Amino acid sequence: MTTVEGSIKYTARARAKVNLGLEVLRRRRDGYHEIETIFQSVNLYDELDITLNRSGRTVVTCSDPEIPTDETNLCWRALDAMRPHAGRDLGAVIHVDKRIPKCAGLGGGSADAAAVILAVDRGEALNLPCKTLEKIALECGSDVPFMLHGGTMLGRGRGEILTPLTSLRGGVFVIVKPPVDISTSWVYKNANFQLTRRRYRFNLKAVNALLARFPNVAPSFRNVLEEVVCPSHPSVSEVLEELLASKPYLASMSGSGSAVFAIVDNEARASQLAERFSVRGFFTAVAEPSARAVDLYPVEAR
Repeated sequence: MTTVEGSIKYTARARAKVNLGLEVLRRRRDGYHEIETIFQSVNLYDELDITLNRSGRTVVTCSDPEIPTDETNLCWRALDAMRPHAGRDLGAVIHVDKRIPKCAGLGGGSADAAAVILAVDRGEALNLPCKTLEKIALECGSDVPFMLHGGTMLGRGRGEILTPLTSLRGGVFVIVKPPVDISTSWVYKNANFQLTRRRYRFNLKAVNALLARFPNVAPSFRNVLEEVVCPSHPSVSEVLEELLASKPYLASMSGSGSAVFAIVDNEARASQLAERFSVRGFFTAVAEPSARAVDLYPVEAR
């Protein structure tokens, strides 16, 4: 922690996630959806500069002009959610160097929010219990509790009921986002729960056994939301089909899309696959699994 003229400064790496598998079980009375999903952090990340102060004001800027920087920004909402714990005069200046594409199902905004929550907890020496931080995170979004931790986890409920899983070891991710943005609310609104409500739930023991044997045994996970997205967004379907044709360990859509990923055996192969799509103007990234979602680094005084 470094104090400079009354401020505390951090840089943060806030990593993306993919959903190795996702099932939708039912619509809940509160309007959300009961899901089961396997979260996996990858080392594609946004970089944040976070300066905490006692001005009571929030300033958010972003390298991507399409990202809102007002009260709807998840970093702003995360700071608001931490104020009751840190004091009403808590303020911050936050800049996000955006590298995780928006509306992709990769959780970039959620990771950024988690970075702010962790920065406030550390910078203000709150030392809040993990369950309290997770409850605050859930106020900001369903994926934010996972982003406080990262790694490989089973998510239940809205995704906030978390159970650590055997870490994914090996494999390289190719992440491709076609030039289409997809609204999460649209995807869930159009999901056919008549078909999904009786689907198999992830069995903790079986999932851990599969992950422990990876890559010798390829996982058979799936994302049920592909059935909603692919018929309405042919570009997502085409990317997924092309990745599946390359015979990866696993290929699937992440979250509610539009990003699609494949796991292959080495970086050279991953780079060749990514190049096929980058020359068409698609966002691509080659990434490895990560054990953490957020890293905070104090900025030394000069």
